[in-house]
Amino acid sequence: MTNGIDLSASYTLGKAESRVGTASDELDANVIQDATNPTADVNFGPTTRTDARHRVSFSAVFQMPWGFQVSPFFIYRSALPLLTIDGRDRNNDANVNDITTLAYRYTGVNDDGTARFEENGACQTINCSRRAPFSQLNLRVSRGFRLWGTARVEAIGEIFNLLNARNPALPLTSQQFDAAGVPLARFMQPTAFAGDFQQPEQRVGQIGLRFTF
Repeated sequence: MTNGIDLSASYTLGKAESRVGTASDELDANVIQDATNPTADVNFGPTTRTDARHRVSFSAVFQMPWGFQVSPFFIYRSALPLLTIDGRDRNNDANVNDITTLAYRYTGVNDDGTARFEENGACQTINCSRRAPFSQLNLRVSRGFRLWGTARVEAIGEIFNLLNARNPALPLTSQQFDAAGVPLARFMQPTAFAGDFQQPEQRVGQIGLRFTF
């Protein structure tokens, strides 16, 4: 700590690819594009669970006047891949898992909860599209008080997801058309947001006391 400030930051530039995989040790035969050629190049693409191009974290501790300590913590992860399938058997291999002609990128959410997305070039491999990025800023404020002798009490207040980021979650696979070629309204739509079951927090706070002797 220098002049009452302690800073820490990290950045990771990453790339994760596999053949017919959603993780480095997980295979999914359902996404094979041509049953007669399961090792074709189209089956080698980004891994849906791990291929985040950018990861950033930042934390700090600030010693403030009157004994207060302020500690923000920020994390960010760029969008993970998404398998977008057409929904029709375009290559006549009896499987309706053919990838879309175009790749898509999630760009935001409207007030009614529906998604905005845009075209992102040609879809040349599995998992060619991108879901939503993730970000969260947490903040902790504390102050210690002396009781008697070596005994102290520290009052702590914490807020998670201070900016109330919505952090929409999309499924690993999204289907564009039904078997008759009718566009599906659920294509590229989020299925959960911050605060939903098994999702990170909405903005929420807590207070507590810690005694030391």
